[in-house]
Amino acid sequence: MNRGVPRPRVDLLPALIAGVAAIVVGVLVVKSPPAAVAFVGLIGVAIATLRYGTFAAAASSFALLPWMVTFEGVLPNQVGTLIASAGIAVLLTLVWPLEFESRLIPFAAFFFLAVTLGHLALSSDKEQFFQAAKYIDFALVALAVTSNRGRPLMPRFKRPVYGSCVAAMGVQLVVIAAGLGKVGTYYHAGERLGFTGEAPHPLALMTMVIAAAGLCTSTSLRKGLLFALGAVPSAFTGVRSALFGLLAALLTFLGKSDAKLRAGIVLVLIAAVAFATGALDVLTSRIATQGNEFSSLSTAGSGRGEIWTAALNGWDHAGPWAWVFGTGLRSIPAFELKEIGVELIGHSDVVEVLVQFGVIGFAGFLGIWVGLLRSPANSIILVPILAFGAVNGSLEYVSSLTIGLILAAAFADRRRIGGPADEPPSG
Repeated sequence: MNRGVPRPRVDLLPALIAGVAAIVVGVLVVKSPPAAVAFVGLIGVAIATLRYGTFAAAASSFALLPWMVTFEGVLPNQVGTLIASAGIAVLLTLVWPLEFESRLIPFAAFFFLAVTLGHLALSSDKEQFFQAAKYIDFALVALAVTSNRGRPLMPRFKRPVYGSCVAAMGVQLVVIAAGLGKVGTYYHAGERLGFTGEAPHPLALMTMVIAAAGLCTSTSLRKGLLFALGAVPSAFTGVRSALFGLLAALLTFLGKSDAKLRAGIVLVLIAAVAFATGALDVLTSRIATQGNEFSSLSTAGSGRGEIWTAALNGWDHAGPWAWVFGTGLRSIPAFELKEIGVELIGHSDVVEVLVQFGVIGFAGFLGIWVGLLRSPANSIILVPILAFGAVNGSLEYVSSLTIGLILAAAFADRRRIGGPADEPPSG
């Protein structure tokens, strides 16, 4: 009898949790495989948080976002929005209390959020709630990444988040090369969308951001290859607003580059990859089939002239109160339905915010962007997001927009980061 030897202790709680999780995964695999994958991803985030702390939770959430966009078409609705919101909430705990060198962004965010919450209090439709959540996420992530504690913390996100973006782009290129997923289903111009959602715009914005971030890396060869890694899938979406954003990124890169010859080599390498892959064929096909669209204001930009006119007319007719505070969340589709017979969004952040939030909300939105551009966040990434948002809209695509703002802060100018005397918490 070994009475002196203690019996091994069996902790049933981890085993019970693992068993329940396995049952849930098994049920989800039968009911919805994408939901099972999402659930496993959330388990991974929880494990990373327990093992490595709060920073790991934020980094894991943001690292999941490119995959949420790439496979949006097979995932439950609004999963990306929920993950983005969760990551931003955790990020805020890391940089709290919020302190700023400049008062511009906090004051601008106050007005933007005040109008958002005011309209949210009067809302009753779930689509209005989702739009409010997207707008709130934009303001909160801008506050977090520009705060005194946020600026020195953000470069730590570069490796996990951009590494995940690069991996997602590699998978997207494999999907495109294999001819999987959706081909020519939106513009009927041979675009290759893979497993993204019904509309290609979230994927176009994300791939454009990843390409722009590639220009912020170290060597010329790496800049060219990583830009092409994002630009090729972006061109295959057929979204011309993304091409506009890519050109804005390249022009910003050239303007900031001290070595013009080296920058020129990067551009030549990018052009060679674009032609070799045939990525430009989709865009040239769209341009060829819609060559007469700019013959009038109403048809310009795939009908954006008509869309913007209808939205602005609805705002104008709504009266002085709406001019100041806006017509409310998701009010633009009603204007479009009344004037042109189709429910559409504003297809421009400028139009969306001005019409729905009025002059006060638009002033806050504009102030946030001015503050971002004046911050250490990398303008090579910010400028194309702003360009894309002006002609297509980026606030609606919260996963892609969040990736862009996180990467812009992660690739910030180290000479301008600054920060408080004490180091930010590691989580």
